[in-house]
Amino acid sequence: MPAVYGQQDLVLDHGEGVRLWDVDGNEFLDAVAGIAVVNTGHSHPKVVDAVQEQVANYVQSSYYFYHEPMADLLQTLTEQSPGDLKNTFFGNSGTEAVEGAIKLAKKATGSSEFISLRGSFHGRTPGSMALTGQNKYTHTFHPHMPGAYKIPSPNYYRYGDRFEDENEFSKWAAEQVREVIKYDSNDDIAAVVVEPIQGEGGVIVPPENYLPYLKEICEEEDILFVADEVQTGMGRTGELFAVDHWDVEPDIMTVAKGIASGVPFGLFMGTEEVSSTMDPADHYTTYGGNPLACAAANATFDVIDEEDLVENAASVGRDALDRLEGMEADYDIIGDVRGKGLLIGVEIVSDSDSHEPAEEIAKTVRTQAHEQNLLVSRCGTHGNVIRLSPPLTVSDEEMGEMLDRLEDALSIATKGQ
Repeated sequence: MPAVYGQQDLVLDHGEGVRLWDVDGNEFLDAVAGIAVVNTGHSHPKVVDAVQEQVANYVQSSYYFYHEPMADLLQTLTEQSPGDLKNTFFGNSGTEAVEGAIKLAKKATGSSEFISLRGSFHGRTPGSMALTGQNKYTHTFHPHMPGAYKIPSPNYYRYGDRFEDENEFSKWAAEQVREVIKYDSNDDIAAVVVEPIQGEGGVIVPPENYLPYLKEICEEEDILFVADEVQTGMGRTGELFAVDHWDVEPDIMTVAKGIASGVPFGLFMGTEEVSSTMDPADHYTTYGGNPLACAAANATFDVIDEEDLVENAASVGRDALDRLEGMEADYDIIGDVRGKGLLIGVEIVSDSDSHEPAEEIAKTVRTQAHEQNLLVSRCGTHGNVIRLSPPLTVSDEEMGEMLDRLEDALSIATKGQ
């Protein structure tokens, strides 16, 4: 079906670490990582061994029965997840995780309305599309789930110029929750759903106080705080989960993408208080929590821990941002550089003074990066942000090589102006 988009002229054959090869033997550095999925790198031996062993043992059991890989993973999640998150439901994707979180929030609160952010992305099924704050993904599929309200994105680069500083902007942006409650809702808000760092929205890192303010307002208004960690979880941002940067404790959290190194998997978690409201048969899945996916996830956690990939993401990411900020000074088409860990965005503009989004130039940068055998993705509400999300195994030298190739692409795109 012609439903997908953005497919490039590249037929992949195999991968190893941060590198991919096509069927013609061409080698590429991969700064896409399956869209922030293969955090342990392509075909990590420990993950491969775990998957092969589980396939040889048995693949599917259904939720009717317990199995050891599931028990091990549940224990790990309980120990390593932020705050008081304790109970987990396994599914197959990020979108499923968000849909499950919606049901859990409704059941726990008895309310049916939600607040999310403009510029957000939560999935492509009806409930998750209702939360997604980008019409380019949702407009042809209205009407969505009713009672889904949007507040401004904490995008200080785009919207902060009329505020005295980031702290004032953070307070204003978070206080929009109360504005929705007062003027828009039917006084029936179940939860605020937020990506700690907006991914598809353009790698929007909120100002330092934004998420703590938002969480405080949720507590004062007696509504749940849902952290969508589908793209930001599993060490991607230099913490195991991005909310840990701000010491914010979610009531519900979704995880997918990087949790199983490419084996389809997604989950949502809740605190004991929230989760205990669910009754048997309130939710179910055929493939969720299958032994193969759980084995891959267990191996992924092991690799992240044994190879210190969270700290590697933080360290390599800091150095990459430093170099990209130097490029920002050299290239007028770079309006902003931002990110945490190995989730980095380079916003492409017509010129750095106007901030005018330049989608066509961004397309050229991505095309020229491909010509330099570097794979990057493009995101943002205006389609003008080059996103770098390489495997967390990337070394300083490999990242340096990626940035060399990106700079070549930027140079070519600049000369074309």
